[in-house]
Amino acid sequence: MRPISVQVRGLLGREEIERYNDLWEIGKFLEGEGRFDLARKIQREIDLLAEPAVEKLMRYENRTGQTPVVAAPVIIDNRKKDQSK
Repeated sequence: MRPISVQVRGLLGREEIERYNDLWEIGKFLEGEGRFDLARKIQREIDLLAEPAVEKLMRYENRTGQTPVVAAPVIIDNRKKDQSK
C-alpha cells in the first residue's frame, strides 16, 4: 500500500480522512493475508479519494509570480532539565 502525503491528507475533509483511514486498514489487512489483487483495488480507491486534494496542492505549488515559501522545521525539546547543576 502506498500512503498519501501529509500535505494531501491536510487538504482532505474529516469524512475523507475517516474513509482514507478505513481503506488503509483494509488494504494493509489484505496485503497481510496475501490478497494483493484486492489490495490493489483498495489502493485505487485511495488514489481516487486523494485525487482532488492532489490537484489542489499541485495548483497551489505551481503558482507563478509568488515567492516560494519554505517553512523552517520547529524542534521542541520536552526533555526534563537537570535541576542538580
